[in-house]
Amino acid sequence: MPPIAKHSPTKLFFFHLLAGLERPLRGRLSLQLEHLRSIRNFLFLQYDTPLGSAVHATPLFEAIKTALPDAHISVVASPMAASVLHRNPFVDRCVVTPNPWQDFRGVVRAVRQIHRQLPPGPACLATTLGNQRSRLAFLAMFAGKAVRAGYMLATPLYDLPLDIDPNRSQIESNVDILRALGHEVVASEPRMFFGREEANYALDALSPIFGDATRPRIVYVTQNSGGQPNQWRVERFQQVIHALSRTFAAPPIFVGSAQEAQKIDALRERLNEKGTSLAGQTTVPQLAAVLSQCDVVVSLDTGTFHVARAVQLPGVVIAPGWQGPIEWLPMQHPRYRVLWGGPIPEETADRFIDEISVEQVTAATEDLLRLHPPSATARKARLLAALHDHEPAVVRA
Repeated sequence: MPPIAKHSPTKLFFFHLLAGLERPLRGRLSLQLEHLRSIRNFLFLQYDTPLGSAVHATPLFEAIKTALPDAHISVVASPMAASVLHRNPFVDRCVVTPNPWQDFRGVVRAVRQIHRQLPPGPACLATTLGNQRSRLAFLAMFAGKAVRAGYMLATPLYDLPLDIDPNRSQIESNVDILRALGHEVVASEPRMFFGREEANYALDALSPIFGDATRPRIVYVTQNSGGQPNQWRVERFQQVIHALSRTFAAPPIFVGSAQEAQKIDALRERLNEKGTSLAGQTTVPQLAAVLSQCDVVVSLDTGTFHVARAVQLPGVVIAPGWQGPIEWLPMQHPRYRVLWGGPIPEETADRFIDEISVEQVTAATEDLLRLHPPSATARKARLLAALHDHEPAVVRA
């Protein structure tokens, strides 16, 4: 994560003044542990920009439902965040609202209505990491009476603001919201779900390529979302793909967004085995289904890798040295190999991760395929773990 912005003393003074004026209007709220532990209604504001940020919030929803089976969870979200919650059985309701940076009044009306529709009883309005924008704090103020908890730069407007620690994983940090309400919980891995339509899409897309179920299905994520120094050289990806395709007779599979499709096609041009590209051809739930039917992913540290992790796909991650990997990546998980050559100060980092070699990536992928050999049984298990009929009432406000 880039350095976390801080508000100026003048802005913080304004937020303190605003909070002092607003609290009497909101009414008395008890922050005693007994009261906090009694909360069963949760309303989350999720307008994350990074895909990985939305994925890393999913363990919190599972933790709430595990600790409090009678809890009700509503989420107001951007279209992207809502796509991550598709068929999530731990979310009762997900509402896609207008963009709060384009239609703040419209979002206020929508959130107030959703708050009024919560079941009877005290409520907690929360923001996970990636949603700590001050405009969302103002949105929380107008939403209705609730204990405000989570991550927010305008901390005076929150009852239980949490400190952002880049040396702590995003998953653990998000689950700290529930811990702040007095519940001892253990964080799980992120999870995403899809329906039969998405499962059939994945089977139809991959089956013609792999007639032999024992042939490895290696999927490559060669592009990141842009903006930060997190790339690996094209020729290095080509060398890895050539070596693995030759060793395992595995035609490469490429995934990515529509904006990345042209660069992926240019990378494929110099490959002997060009494989197939699904870049720009999948929704986020379809992408999750496709990844569940592969055997290993070779990826940059980007949103698509987090989707792969959320469907339990083993993977090799080429991680940038300027970012501490503990924040985003599964460093100690046996299903993954995180290749990190850091630490490197971000201000001196090159946009290419040259400290990670072709040999490292190839060896790590071969190691994972030995531990997790191609298996129709494993693919079916991943599909069944993510296949769910639940639809958390994803609607537009």
